[in-house]
Amino acid sequence: MKKINTIIYGATGSVGSSTLSIINKNKKIINVEGITCNSNLEKLVTIAKSYNVKKIGFNENSLKKNNNLNLNKYEIFNDTKNFHKLISKKTDVIIFAISGLSSFDLFLKILKSGKKIGIANKECIISFGKKIITVSKKYNTEIIPLDSEHNSIYQLLKYNFGKYKSLTITATGGPFINFNKQQLNNVTLKQAIKHPVWNMGKKISIDSATMMNKAFEMIEAKFLFNLKDHEINSIIHPQAIVHALVNYENGVSTAILNRPDMKIPISSLFFKFNHSLSNQLNSVFDGDTKLEFFQIDEKRFPAIRIGYNVMKQGGLMPHVFNYLNEILVNLFIKGKIRFTDIVSLNEINIEKVFNKNSNISNPKYNDIKDINNWIDHHLIINK
Repeated sequence: MKKINTIIYGATGSVGSSTLSIINKNKKIINVEGITCNSNLEKLVTIAKSYNVKKIGFNENSLKKNNNLNLNKYEIFNDTKNFHKLISKKTDVIIFAISGLSSFDLFLKILKSGKKIGIANKECIISFGKKIITVSKKYNTEIIPLDSEHNSIYQLLKYNFGKYKSLTITATGGPFINFNKQQLNNVTLKQAIKHPVWNMGKKISIDSATMMNKAFEMIEAKFLFNLKDHEINSIIHPQAIVHALVNYENGVSTAILNRPDMKIPISSLFFKFNHSLSNQLNSVFDGDTKLEFFQIDEKRFPAIRIGYNVMKQGGLMPHVFNYLNEILVNLFIKGKIRFTDIVSLNEINIEKVFNKNSNISNPKYNDIKDINNWIDHHLIINK
């Protein structure tokens, strides 16, 4: 049997770890052809030894901190600009788990490979979604999203029951699902980073608490599945068992139910839908399982309303929306603004940005850099 040759960009992160845990149980089926990291070279070499990897890529600066490592037996690609060279004719599957916009040039080169790509990079899709889909179609590259919501949609649409009316992604509601406006005004950092379902980093936990993360996911879904604005929406589902629904004209909705586990969407790159991961995970209905669904109160969580408007405007605006959020979340972490200011100041600043700058419909990387620079010099943090 021919092995599935795999390259993991960002092998030392959480997505990389989940991918390797799948490969570890399927070494007869999957071969790790190449791996990369940003700076955790020691961990990268440990992975390379464990999985007999011959090609490794890393940021050159990390070598200075780890000059005691023996790298003679590896084919080395030092610097992100060379990472695309890990791909060979034998490569079947690529995991792209490098975050941030700085990896866009690399991702663009990978998109031209014609390979099957699992993507876990929100920023690139939000800022350059239209370009990414255009390039992937030109080179016949299959993009499989690794976010649970988008991967569920991807799986559901493969059944092709016919033309759907709309797609719905779910949100847990975060830690403040029952908070009123006054309570939201007084949210502390400690409260905001405590997610009721997942143990995540500060930034993503705060995005979940404000519902900004769900607004971003709606924008991503529009690009990934070529949707019209009215074809994507979101609802609250605290149990996080249904991640997305496909809604049809006849009133029927379809869903895939599974407990939150990154290995499920990643496995869709390697195996058929009913692969043996079910032996490793608990059934959805073990114990007293209930499924609840609620409309999102946009007065308490205005990120959804703002995100929907940003999605309709398109162009540079989704990037600005995301970039402002990064800045404002960081200011909240530092104690310089309130929790509710993250979203309200985003809306104020978006209006200011596009009162003074044009919304370029197909932004290039330099357009992104220019608008970032303008925002850095004109940011409003006092209402």
